[in-house]
Amino acid sequence: MSARFARLALALYPLAYRRRYGEEMAALVEDEGASPRAVADLARGALRAHVRPEPAVAATVGRDDRVRLGVSAVLLCWVLFTLAGLALYKTTEGRSFEGLGGAPGLLGVARLGIEILAALGSAAVVVGAAPLVLAALRQARSRPTARGAVLLAGGCVATFVGATAALVVLAAAKPDFSSGVEALVLAAWILLAAACGIGCALAARRGLFAIAVPRRTLAFAAACAAVVAAAMAGIALLTLVYLVDLVVGAPGLASSPNGPLGEPNARHSLLLQLAVMVAVAIPATLSARRAWGGAHP
Repeated sequence: MSARFARLALALYPLAYRRRYGEEMAALVEDEGASPRAVADLARGALRAHVRPEPAVAATVGRDDRVRLGVSAVLLCWVLFTLAGLALYKTTEGRSFEGLGGAPGLLGVARLGIEILAALGSAAVVVGAAPLVLAALRQARSRPTARGAVLLAGGCVATFVGATAALVVLAAAKPDFSSGVEALVLAAWILLAAACGIGCALAARRGLFAIAVPRRTLAFAAACAAVVAAAMAGIALLTLVYLVDLVVGAPGLASSPNGPLGEPNARHSLLLQLAVMVAVAIPATLSARRAWGGAHP
């Protein structure tokens, strides 16, 4: 188990560090063992390498690889951001919220803006990923790593579609479940969706480094990543506007029970979702900037 955690800690290092020191660190772990202290040291070193990278080491990663790193990181951030967006949708559903959201005031404008930016971000993900997916499919036969990435992504998509279909069938059957059981079923679906989304993002990253694509295709993917990052920042800002206007304009609704068991209330739910959005949008913006810089030196 400790050896597995050690390999995971090594995988957390930036690409430049793994390329330069990966074999040495792996050999050191194998020789000296993967004690909990060694795993903790590796994790701290990975964090330090991301926060304060050595310029000489970081410079060993070429521009195309910086684009690949940035694009794949934005995709992973979008998956996590989407989970917060789904939670926002569930929090603000119902007649009370729909009536406020449909009003011509600030709350309605914020809700409409969130929906527009969510559609824009989703479209940018699909459009930017399409040429890369096609390239991976074409090269899967001759490149084992690309084939593995395609199989992983396909398995994640198939699992998500199957789980969603089962949830739809279950909802159509209208079983006599208690609110607690319904919450558990929904939580299980959300966790599975998150795992499938993260699996697709990791497969995309693996596939990006396994295939050969023209530089203009990478530049196009970087532009789409910038759009996705901008959409995330905009949604986070509009969520803040929505939260403030809800608390000021409808304090009773903001304090109403919102969770499946009555906790937390709507205000706290929105605040938590906003915190997640901001925490994800910041690295997404930095990653999009890195991808853009690699594509347009």
